[in-house]
Amino acid sequence: MRLSGQTHVVVGGSTGWGRAVSQQLAKEGADVVIVDAAGGDLDQVERDMVSAGGKVRIFAADIGNLADLKRVAAQLGGGISGLATQYMALEWGSFEHADMDRFEEVVVHNLVGPARAVQAFLPLLRQQGKGAILHLTSIDGVNGNPRVPSYSAAKGGIGPLTNVMSFEFAKYDIRVNALATGLTVQMKDFPPEAERAMPGFPGFAYARQLNDATPLKRYGPMTEWAKSATFLLSQDSDYMTGTMMIVDCGRLSITPGTA
Repeated sequence: MRLSGQTHVVVGGSTGWGRAVSQQLAKEGADVVIVDAAGGDLDQVERDMVSAGGKVRIFAADIGNLADLKRVAAQLGGGISGLATQYMALEWGSFEHADMDRFEEVVVHNLVGPARAVQAFLPLLRQQGKGAILHLTSIDGVNGNPRVPSYSAAKGGIGPLTNVMSFEFAKYDIRVNALATGLTVQMKDFPPEAERAMPGFPGFAYARQLNDATPLKRYGPMTEWAKSATFLLSQDSDYMTGTMMIVDCGRLSITPGTA
């Protein structure tokens, strides 16, 4: 319970890595504030976390809109100890045939979105007098993935942005780090309709190829990454800032971003 008495905000915390991080933070004793787009997932996440004994507050908001994020921050009132950002917009395909309007949308959501979240909640971190920011990103932003060019470009900007923020916010005793993950999947969790719901997705043969290229071959669950995220948000990492931690079961060590 190393986060007992602390409040942590997770922007984009109702799905994927953000959801896993929210659950892990609650398990460690934090009061968790989830900010995400309105939808059925928010209600289910709240029920799951409360039934597991977690403390959670849910706010529906457009996480790409600065005014909406500031509205949530104003409703919280008191200071917070941590902020995690998880922005996920993905477009499969080649760069040559990419729709540039959609390319721009993906980059703005994944890169400008976290910046907006930090601007909105930074006053609450400063009010606390000490805190941590964590950007959840991807190994596709390290070397790039030819199958997701706009996503790779956006996530590639998170590293320098993390460095800039860590330098600027050190005077407030606020640390800023990033966690880059790599996809590993349990194929049983992906029914056929999941593949059909992802236009342009190269298919689960591709996902299996990624799994085969993963040295540790531990295919999920996302709690593997959530533990590392919680470490970076806790005082256990008090001497770390401006760092990108790679947590990908070793795949980046042998592949240039994609198999």
